[in-house]
Formats: sequence, structure tokens, C-alpha cells
Amino acid sequence: MNKLSLNLNRTGIESLLLFLIRACIVLVVLTPLLVTSDPFPQEIQTFFPFIVGKALYSRLMILISVTLWLILIINRAEYRPKQSWLISVFTIFLLASLLASLLGVGPTRSFWSTFERMQGMVDLMHWFAFVLVFVSVFREIASMRRVLQINILVSLIVALLGVAQKYGIEVPGFPYLMRDGLLRVDSTLGNPTFIGAYLMVSILLAGGFLSQSLRKLPALNEWNKVYTCDAAVIRSLLAPAIWITVIGFNFWVLTLTGARGALFGLAAGLLLCLFTYLFKDNNKRVRLAVAIILAFILAVSLLFVFARNSSFVERAAQQNRMVAMLATLGSEEDSYSIRREIINVGLKSFAQRPLLGWGPDNFYVAYDYNVTADSFSKMAVTVDQPHNKVIEELATKGIMGFIPYIAMWMLIGVVYIRYLRDKLNIHWDLAVFLAAASVGYFVQNLFLFDTVSTSLQFYLLLSAAVLFEQVYEKQDMVTERPRVSTWLIFNLDITRLGFNKRSGFVSKIFSNSVSMFRMPEFHVPVIFALFILVYIFSIHFPYSASHHTKKAIEQRLTSIERMYEYDLAIKKFPALGTYPRIYLFMFLSDEWKVFNDDEKTAAIYLAKKHFTDAIKVEPRNWRIYLGACRVYQSASFEYPELLALCSEYLDKVDMLAPERIETYEARARQYLLEGNITAAQSTLNEYLEMNPNAKHLLEQLINIAFTEEVN
Repeated sequence: MNKLSLNLNRTGIESLLLFLIRACIVLVVLTPLLVTSDPFPQEIQTFFPFIVGKALYSRLMILISVTLWLILIINRAEYRPKQSWLISVFTIFLLASLLASLLGVGPTRSFWSTFERMQGMVDLMHWFAFVLVFVSVFREIASMRRVLQINILVSLIVALLGVAQKYGIEVPGFPYLMRDGLLRVDSTLGNPTFIGAYLMVSILLAGGFLSQSLRKLPALNEWNKVYTCDAAVIRSLLAPAIWITVIGFNFWVLTLTGARGALFGLAAGLLLCLFTYLFKDNNKRVRLAVAIILAFILAVSLLFVFARNSSFVERAAQQNRMVAMLATLGSEEDSYSIRREIINVGLKSFAQRPLLGWGPDNFYVAYDYNVTADSFSKMAVTVDQPHNKVIEELATKGIMGFIPYIAMWMLIGVVYIRYLRDKLNIHWDLAVFLAAASVGYFVQNLFLFDTVSTSLQFYLLLSAAVLFEQVYEKQDMVTERPRVSTWLIFNLDITRLGFNKRSGFVSKIFSNSVSMFRMPEFHVPVIFALFILVYIFSIHFPYSASHHTKKAIEQRLTSIERMYEYDLAIKKFPALGTYPRIYLFMFLSDEWKVFNDDEKTAAIYLAKKHFTDAIKVEPRNWRIYLGACRVYQSASFEYPELLALCSEYLDKVDMLAPERIETYEARARQYLLEGNITAAQSTLNEYLEMNPNAKHLLEQLINIAFTEEVN
């Protein structure tokens, strides 16, 4: 038994495992480049290709790395996670999120999220594992630097693809960049705000490496003709030029996205850097340069504020999307006015369920329950995220999830404050910009929410903070007083119960079990079995369901074939069946008139079946009730008995989304189908009294209802 374990440790397997684990971590960093649409074959493409493919790919790489890491740490204790306050608080946050998921209004959605977001507890657990593995195999800051540099390189590729998208340059392998009608660059992330947040972090990380490379340059008074011909000096000059180029390209593309939250985050991070250098750096030239940059930023900000309505700014807005978006701040066109309303709804939702919230990824339930009619003046807004991470944590996880979430950020701040107190620390410049990137990420998330590529940036930053924490703790160990281990105290209490290592019966059984589990022929098959199990449920089933959903929506199929594909998509993974079900209901109601008798029979069967299954999974999703109701309304001429069932569903919709415009629209349509014109008119008038600006959204029903009365 021991011989086998020793052989595993003494051979090159340890080095191979370590290399493969690190390779998987690096491959996770490539996630932003993956989009599961063309040019991939249709058999590989997925629904929401900018989200689903990235999420499943990152999960797969993390899962492989965790599998190999478990084998490694069973045999080599030095690769197990070290003590860390940050990881401890992250663990508490994970447990609080789990509790909020189990006790929330929709546990299934809390665990699995939707195809549009791909977050939820399952994704959070993968990222938790990512951090554990990262800090275990990249145990030094020097080794972590390479991962951060690769991350920056990937961001440069994303930025260059954004430039190609902006100017209509075809890039082989990226046909989706040529989509028509785009006002803002979204590159491989599919959303301008996502790429803005992603590039913001990369810019600040690149700034850290730029600062380090500038430190290595000789002073100006040391330059001479011979010195400048030295190869090492040429390389030292090349490094800052590379980082400046990366920062320039990334910032340019960030302005093309028009992502103001990312710009505010960048500004917050940059200000932190500048003030840190201003007060901590002893080099007078550096401090002078910082003062000049601060003065320039202040001047540009004041100029924009006071000249926002000038012709100069108007011309600049026509050329650059960021300037155009900044120019709308405070105006009627400003989207932040809508977000302020969402934040108010989020605070109200928190007050209703303050302890554990509504459950992760269930903000849509809270929003639709609390939103008022006047929020639908321009369009029927669908909101599943509050676009503010602090509000999201409060509303979906309550105070139990919010406290560890904020504690994580506070600890990150403490880690960098402690490290940056000593200017002689070798990674001081990098730490300044890592702290800035963390601040920037927090600020931009006050205007956004996490998605796959931005989550990657956060967990890289969190892993970096853990390593800096452990470096500081390692320095303190020299002067720290010896402490009694908690495990030792625990052992003193339980020896009486027979757990003593020398004589305890239970202890002997436990010791033998552990020794047996450390045998490679035992633990390797167990770990690989767990890998297969997790892979099937967290990757294969979601992928298969997503693929069939895309096929049902986009491919040219007969009505029966399309019904079959929707049905198959839901069966493949019912936990992620929300979107397939809603799209199925839309298809059945919209196409009812062209169905033949057999197709109508199949449509009613599927509507009833998937409605029954759906409300078991998401009992508070009013869209499920409304989707089935619309099918029954369309079928009411052939099956008039379905109208009574539809009326029951609308009563439920009234409870779940009392002031949404769709609720009143469906109720008015129901009255019209029942022949109750007066009730339909009353319903429409009731809504228009609450929100007279939404008349254009109900115009078709208004014309029918009030024309019928005349006839």
C-alpha cells in the first residue's frame, strides 16, 4: 500500500500532474475567445452562443484541473490549500449562497440559472474550485505573473477583434463579428458592457507590468552610446513599449463599447494607483508625473462637464460611442434612470426577504412582483438582474449572503494595504495595480452583473489576493508567537471517546480507511468516477439541451419536427428548460392557425405536459403561466373549454406580476375571447390610468376592444 503511494510520489507523475493542472488553468483564461456559433458545425453550436459555450468550456477545464489536483494532493500534502482568511470567507459565502438557494423561491433556478446567464450555484462551485486549485499550484507570485500576462494577451486578441468588428474587417474563423446594425463593439463577448468590464481589468493589470518594466530602466544620466547598444537594455526598452501598446489598444476598444460603468471602474482604479504613488513613492519625478496626470484628468473631466452641450462634444460623440454615452448622462435618454428604478425595486425586495433573500438568480421573481406599471412606458422591460452587484446580493442572498460578500472585498483591501505599506516588497508595483483592478471591478459591478468572462477576471483577482495574503503571512511567521492548534485542542477533548491515535478503536478504523484511500488503485478510480458524474450533469446535459434548443429555434423544420426538438431540449435537461418551454409556448400560440388537426392535438398535449412540469421547477415564474395561457387562447376556437383553464392561470399571473403590462394585456384578451367587451375595456382603462404613457403598447387591443363596442 505505502509502496504504491511512494512510487507515485517519486516518479515523474507529480511533475506531469502539476503541468497538466497548470495547463488547464491557463486554458480557462482562453474562455473569452470561445463562441459556439459559426464556423463551428451545427452539431456543436449552442443556444446563446456567447454565454453557454464559454460557461461549459470553463467548467470543463476547471473540472479536469480539479480531478488531477485531487489525485495530486492525496499524495503530496504541499499542494493542498494553505490557511487563508480570504478562502475561509469565500467558503462562508458559498455556504450562505447554498442556503439561500435551498430556501429561496426557486431552488432549481438558483442552482442552474438559465442559458442566458449560466451562473447559479453550480457555476459558483466551479469557480470556488478554480480558486482553490489556482492558489495551490501557483504558490508563488512569480509563477502567477505568467497567468496574468496570458490573460492580458487574450484581452488584446479580443480587443483587436473588436477593432475588426468596428471597421468591418473580415477575420477568418470569426464570422459573427460582421453582424449588421451594431452601434457598439462587443467582439467575442456578445455584449458591449461585458467586454468593457473585461478590458478594464486587463488595462489595469497591464499597467502593473508596465510599471514594473519602467522600474528596470536605467536613469537618464546613465545612458551613453555604448550602453544603448546592449541587448539587455534593448529588451528592457521593448517591454514598456509592448505594455503601452496593449493598454492603448484595450482602452481604445473600451471607448468603442460605450460601457460607462467600465470607464468609471477604470477611473476609480487609476485614481487609486495615482494617489498611492503620490503618497508612497519616494521618487520625485514619479510624484511629479503623477501630479501632472491627476491635473490632466481633472481638467478633462471639468471640460466635459461644462462643455457637454458644445459642438465639439457633439462632433466627438458622432465619432466615439463612449463620448456619446457620457453625453446622455442625466438626460431622458440615459439608461441609468431605468437602473435607478430597478435598484429601488431591489431594495424593496430585500426588505421583504431580508435574511436569505429570494434565492440566487431569482431576482426576476422579486422584480416582477414589485415593479410598478409606470416602468413600462417605453417597452415591456424584462429584468432578471438588478445591474448592481451589491443590490443583487442583498435581494437574492439577503444579509446572510451579503455580509461574507462584502467581507471578501474588505479582506482584499486589507491584504493589499498590508502589503503596500512596505515599499521594498519586490512585487509592490504589481500589487498597486492588482488592488486598482479589484477596486475597478467592484465599481463597474455597481452598474452591471457577473457573466462568464467577467467572473473569470474576478476570480483571477481573488486568487492573486490570496497569494499576496499568504506571502504576507509567511513573512509574519518569523516573528509570530507559536499558537496552539485548534485540532490539538479538539484532540484533547475527544481522547476520552476512544479517538486517541494510539489506543482509540475508532481512530484505528479511521486511520486504516485513510491509508486505504491513499492507495492509487483505490482513489484514482473514485475520483475519475466523480469526474464523469459531474461532467454529465454540469456540462453534457446542459450542452445537449442548449444544442437542441438552438436547433428548434433556428433550423428549417416542419411543425412536428420543431415540436419534437423543443420537447427533446427540455427532456435533455429539465432544470434548464425555462427558455425552451417559453419558446415552445410562443411557437405553439403564434403558429396555431397553420397547424393541421394532428399538429393541434400534439400542441395541446405538449402545452399541458410542459406546463405541469414547469411549475414544479419554477412555481413563481409568471411567464410559464402566461405562455400556456396564450396557447390556450389561440386554441380556444377549437377547444373552448381551455378558456376556463386559462382564466385560472391568469389569476396566478395577477398574483406574481400584478402590474406588468403583459398581465393586463393577457387579461383583456381573455375577456375579448369570452365576449365580455365591457370587462376588456375596464381592464385596459385601469392600466392606462396607472400608466397613460403605455397606450402605444396596447394600441392593437384598444382598437379591437373599443371598435367591438361600436359594432
